[in-house]
Amino acid sequence: MLLKVASAIFAGALLGISGLLAWQQYGPGTAPREAQQTTAPANGPEPCTQSRPSALATKYLENLHGIEIGASTQNSFFLKRSINVDFSDEQGGLWQDKTCEPATVNIVAFGDDLPFKDNTLDYVLTSHVIEHFFDPVKAVREWHRIIKPGGYIFIIAPHKDRTFDKPREVTPVAELLDRSTGRIRISDYLRPTDIAALEQSGKAKFGPDYEVPPQMLISRGARLEHGWVRYEEDDHHHWSVWRTDDFLDLVKTLRLNIVDVQDTDDKVGNGFTVVIRK
Repeated sequence: MLLKVASAIFAGALLGISGLLAWQQYGPGTAPREAQQTTAPANGPEPCTQSRPSALATKYLENLHGIEIGASTQNSFFLKRSINVDFSDEQGGLWQDKTCEPATVNIVAFGDDLPFKDNTLDYVLTSHVIEHFFDPVKAVREWHRIIKPGGYIFIIAPHKDRTFDKPREVTPVAELLDRSTGRIRISDYLRPTDIAALEQSGKAKFGPDYEVPPQMLISRGARLEHGWVRYEEDDHHHWSVWRTDDFLDLVKTLRLNIVDVQDTDDKVGNGFTVVIRK
């Protein structure tokens, strides 16, 4: 649900963060019943519950040739000409529903450093992936590089108010741009290690929901508070948090062409969709 910076693909939310015992009690929003379908399993007694196809993805991407980054069987888009790119060739990684046959990994590559020439693919498709990149700006620019003129970047991202990210603050565009230029590094963020200390200090409370935040940005040279340590590597949690309009602000800042938006995605329903055309 490890690697070089910002190459997160699906694993972060389900891998969890060492020490985030309180934070881990939250999980991704459950798909509404109408967004799920059950198929007979190839092996084993339990059925495989799959989310419905996305009519919007079918509209734009059917009959085109492209890639999905971090595909899973339970969240299949049923696009016949799509191949799966992932950071690991392990079949049925931690982000895969174990009642479903694992998605085949066709190409092993980092999601923000892809082995394709410029202007070669019709589309790049991602669902609940971009939030795991430390530098989502780099990722989007890489995806834009490899698609042909007229090609699509199809992104579904979790909506802050409909997932376990609800208690967190939206990630400002300026912060994302500073990550991309190197002004902000992974080591400029802290992660919690002493949950009891944070609870005692009141820093495990966010509005009506209880959550220990997975990260806190501090200035370099600042004194560390008890209960926090600096990040040393990318653990692929949700580095970024957005509502629909916040993500659109980022895309507009990058001067990319938005052709369609869903405030509530038509796949699982706990995210939003943004379609970019080159």
